[in-house]
Amino acid sequence: MKKIVLLIAIAVSAVYANAASFKWSAGNLYASDGKSKFTGDVTLYAVVSGTDTAVSTVTASSSGAVAATTFSSDALEAGTYYDFFLSYIDGGNQFKSSVKNVQAQATSTANITFGNMESATKSASNWTPVPEPTSALLMVLGVAGLALRRRRV
Repeated sequence: MKKIVLLIAIAVSAVYANAASFKWSAGNLYASDGKSKFTGDVTLYAVVSGTDTAVSTVTASSSGAVAATTFSSDALEAGTYYDFFLSYIDGGNQFKSSVKNVQAQATSTANITFGNMESATKSASNWTPVPEPTSALLMVLGVAGLALRRRRV
């Protein structure tokens, strides 16, 4: 029993030893009109294994800035480089910053600073998903198969 507890303790400490710590900040976040400052939620994303993963969300101040915010994540391994970007939605438009490539640190906090967000790309986020014809065809075949099966029984 003692050996099992010891092995679990070692495994847990190894996981926490690999957690990376980051400090991020942003300035000049603009709203959809391009003139006023954005004051809503801003999310920091990390690209982990090809997937955009939200790692930290903060509300921007009235000056359109995010003060230095520290977070740590078990999903980000120390010593590995990750692409980070900011994203926020205002007035039906999604704003994305340029990507910053930063190495996760095991013993210190890595800094990520996003400057002027006037140049962030803006894309409309109010779109309607359209199902693929293949999905609809498979659904119709499934319903037809159930109907035929019911008639045989």
